[in-house]
Amino acid sequence: MSGIKRKKATVGSPANKKLAGSIESLMARLEKTNASFLQQAATSSMQTQLAQVKASSDTAFATSSPSLASLPVDQQELARRLERQQRFQEEKAAAAAAAGIKAPAKTLVAIRSEQGTARGQNQSLEKDYLRLTALPSAADVRPPEVLRQALELVKQRWTAGWEYKEACNQLKSIRQDLTVQHIRNSLTVQVYETHARIAIEVSDWAEYRQCHSVLQKLFADGLRGEQREFLAYGLLYAAATGRDVLAYEMSEAFGGSSSARSNSSSSSSCSGGGSSSGGGGGLAGDRFVGHALAVCRAYLGGDFVEFLRLYEAAPRMAPYLQDLLLAKLRGRAYQTVLAAFQPAVPLAALSGWFGFSKKKEAATFLRERGAVLAGGLLDIKASRAAAACTRH
Repeated sequence: MSGIKRKKATVGSPANKKLAGSIESLMARLEKTNASFLQQAATSSMQTQLAQVKASSDTAFATSSPSLASLPVDQQELARRLERQQRFQEEKAAAAAAAGIKAPAKTLVAIRSEQGTARGQNQSLEKDYLRLTALPSAADVRPPEVLRQALELVKQRWTAGWEYKEACNQLKSIRQDLTVQHIRNSLTVQVYETHARIAIEVSDWAEYRQCHSVLQKLFADGLRGEQREFLAYGLLYAAATGRDVLAYEMSEAFGGSSSARSNSSSSSSCSGGGSSSGGGGGLAGDRFVGHALAVCRAYLGGDFVEFLRLYEAAPRMAPYLQDLLLAKLRGRAYQTVLAAFQPAVPLAALSGWFGFSKKKEAATFLRERGAVLAGGLLDIKASRAAAACTRH
């Protein structure tokens, strides 16, 4: 045995006390964790049991009790439900009106699908023309009786000196309201005839062509109007456009064949066009169509004197269409004067020959074509030389 002696540990030593405290702390934490786990397990078990009880009770109620939809409903209950629904809609509309919210108006398409026909509800005599970007609503479209009054208002204001821009705007708006309501009757014809005449008066040929095209379709569908008047306008406009266009227009009007078109390049085409078919003779005797045919003959034949005579006797809007031919015919007449006269021609005589009311207008016309004027006379030799330089 060694001389070193080991000391015995006593129970009350500091080391033993520290160890005992650590063991107690560990046991306390274990008990706390175990208690929390047990509490969570009990809660989860209780919730599972409650869910199972609820599901079983719902299943039992569903199998034992009928749904509300399957319950029988008598007429009185239906009436009460409809009354409640209507009251709800009225309260909703009143609340929206109080809040400044407008209910969407029904479109013409929706009304037409429900009722078979649709008419506008707008009562305004004047309404600006706007291109449609959506289906038109009945609240924005005017019914036929209002459109008829609007057309009369446009006529009155136009005769009183209304601006064409405003008149065209209102007429296009009327045309649009007629179109979206599928209205094709005598009112439609009157609107397009009125717009075509006004367009001719202000030389808006694009608008005139559009109106004339629609009128041709309306007349072809059997609607009545001033068909012969607008047939005459079509002939005069075609003559101003070109010989080929005039040939086609005459063949359409009088039922001519392709041979009539080839012969239209001469003045005899106009004289023969009126009697080329069974109905042509009657049309040629009409004051509008007969005048237009005579104008075509004079224009194609270069008969300036006859053309001016017809200009003075032109019916309705025909003079405005003759103006399209007059400038071309004056140019041809000027070339005839240069070839037929020598050495000079008085300006006063030329003014009458060319259909000018003032010598100043005749002088302006001649100078625009390079004519040489001196002392109230047209110098033929100098004007010929100027015309030759212009051509070359």
